[in-house]
Formats: sequence, structure tokens, C-alpha cells
Amino acid sequence: MFKANRSKRGYYIRRLKDGLWSTFGFNRIKPFGDGYTKDQMRDWKNSEDTKSVYDDLYKLSVPDDESSDTYLTLIIKFAFSEKKLTQKNAIWGQAVIESIFDVEHLSSKIDTDVVDAWVDAIGQVM
Repeated sequence: MFKANRSKRGYYIRRLKDGLWSTFGFNRIKPFGDGYTKDQMRDWKNSEDTKSVYDDLYKLSVPDDESSDTYLTLIIKFAFSEKKLTQKNAIWGQAVIESIFDVEHLSSKIDTDVVDAWVDAIGQVM
């Protein structure tokens, strides 16, 4: 979907990152810089704070309320307007978030190939 429009893809990646930082708060997860080296990204991804946030992505945002959204859902809803919140966009958004935490992907840039691999992996689960 986003392959044809690079600026649109970049816009939604920025929105997903902003949703991640705002959902968990800057005091819980430090944003990484676009110029981080591979070593800095490895350190960021392996930090206890980052691992803790990743562990919470699929947990309910209100633990005592089974009808509450997961943190991941809140992030995706933050990024996409109700009109743009399709299943395809939600899967793509989830793939972007997974690629941010993917310890095999050490670039601070979100690589289309990595996102596509995550889209395929998520699609197989569904």
C-alpha cells in the first residue's frame, strides 16, 4: 500500500513513533535519534526500559478492563484516523512497531524490507 507513496509512508512512520513515545511516555522509553549508530541502536533495543515497553505492547492498557485496547492498538489508533484505520493499515502499523524493536534491525531508519518481512510474518499468524 505505502510502497508507491514514500512521503505518505514516512508520515505514518513518524505518527507511529510519536504514538509510541506518547503512549508510554518519554520517562519510560527514550526516543532514539535518526542518526544513531548500529551500536547505539543495539544498546537502545537491549536496554531494560525498551524491553519492558516491548513486553507491554500486547497487554491491555487498563489491566482490569477486558474491553480496553492493548497498548499497540492505542499506538495504531494514534497514527491513523478512523477513516484510514483499515486492517491492512493496522497490520502495516504493527509491522513498523515490530521493526522498531527488532534486535536484528540496527538501523535507526525504518527499512521497507524489514517492515515487509514483518507484514508477511504477521499475515501468516492471522
